Amino acid sequence: MVNRSLMREELGRVFADQQAEALSKVIYNAYNNLVRADDFNELKGVVRDLAEAQQRTEHRVEELAEAQQRTEYALQQLARQVGGLSDRMGGDLEDVAAIVIHDALEREFGWQIDELDRSWQMWDGVEEEIDVFGQAHDSTRPDTRLWIVGEVKFNLTMRDMERFALLVDRATRRLDGEIVPVCFSYRVRPAVREAVKKVDYRLVFSNGRML
Repeated sequence: MVNRSLMREELGRVFADQQAEALSKVIYNAYNNLVRADDFNELKGVVRDLAEAQQRTEHRVEELAEAQQRTEYALQQLARQVGGLSDRMGGDLEDVAAIVIHDALEREFGWQIDELDRSWQMWDGVEEEIDVFGQAHDSTRPDTRLWIVGEVKFNLTMRDMERFALLVDRATRRLDGEIVPVCFSYRVRPAVREAVKKVDYRLVFSNGRML
């Protein structure tokens, strides 16, 4: 007689519980029903093939897990590189915007423009980042201090405009003088252009044209 419990235990070392249980049952019944020797040998061959397939599957799963880990490390590195590139491009764009805005305001209004640059302002204990910031002077209004407050985006959106409007409002309440809001962008959709004009902000493009 075949000891099914012992057989079940041996099969459990290679197969999952359900597989080991099913195989032990098949083998036990086959043996007790006195199957022909060639049938039994064929059954043993099937079991052997299943065991080898199981091992190959486990090995493949391990390889896939390792490949996934390598992919996650590579993606993290790529994210860091893209983040650094984005910061650099943002800084370069603001440098260009400061120069173009400076020239556009001088040309259009005849103002004397101080150096424009990115600035951090501390208002009511909160740091405010302004992409382009500086003072301007109008000879026809010598007693009026003009503050250039600029928003720089490669593609200016409605959401950008909404956030910038809040910044302009905070600047108006905390700076002594007249605020001159300026948006700089390479691309602006028509609807966004209309929104800029509606609130009477200046819009400067990369080619120096101002609306």
